[in-house]
Amino acid sequence: MPEINEATILVIEDDRLNAALAKKMLQIIGAGQVVVCQSGQEARQVLEELPAVGLVLLDLRMPGEDGYMLLQSLRNHPKLSGTPIAATTANVMPYDVQQAEIAGFDGFLGKPFNFDRFPTQIKRLLNGERVWDPR
Repeated sequence: MPEINEATILVIEDDRLNAALAKKMLQIIGAGQVVVCQSGQEARQVLEELPAVGLVLLDLRMPGEDGYMLLQSLRNHPKLSGTPIAATTANVMPYDVQQAEIAGFDGFLGKPFNFDRFPTQIKRLLNGERVWDPR
């Protein structure tokens, strides 16, 4: 598993403000490369150009192809075999967490991200640990 300063982290988030915030927080904690995509289609195109991805942060609520739909195609992508994919959403009720776990996500990070916990959450995910922190 890559160290955070060597990791490429793919953020798939349709909201520009949330995407910018996630990117900035990842940069502050020393992520090697942060790539932001606003849709599944854009993510699939970007994946063809990236040599490897250490972690995917995937927004659940996007127009058109939501995070649940996109998760399945990401899991089938050869470059993401074994790559942790964490759900990110402001919907943090127990039902939402349960649905993400059933869908096969490796983690769940509630928005807004908690900056005090965020560095540890990201490092744990990069180490292959499951992280379920809705709040």
